[in-house]
Amino acid sequence: MRILRLDETLARTGDTRSPHYSKVSSGHFTQPVKLGGRRACGWPQDEVDAIVTARIAGATDNDLTALVKKLHANRSHRFLELLRSLEKNSREK
Repeated sequence: MRILRLDETLARTGDTRSPHYSKVSSGHFTQPVKLGGRRACGWPQDEVDAIVTARIAGATDNDLTALVKKLHANRSHRFLELLRSLEKNSREK
């Protein structure tokens, strides 16, 4: 998985900073992932690609909101899978 910083995310979406963050605030784009420090953040490339693909396909704002909710839920799911994998590996040692 690759994390895209703001400039690359904007280049892929065609947005500028203000409209991009408006979409984040309105739930039409995923929240950024904090990368450490106070200000460093980015977006998972697969999420950016999914949202761009949905826009190209003609997704409505409601469609985008639903997609963003699924993408956020998937983040949690991936984290839980990682924890389970780490626990399993530590028990096997």
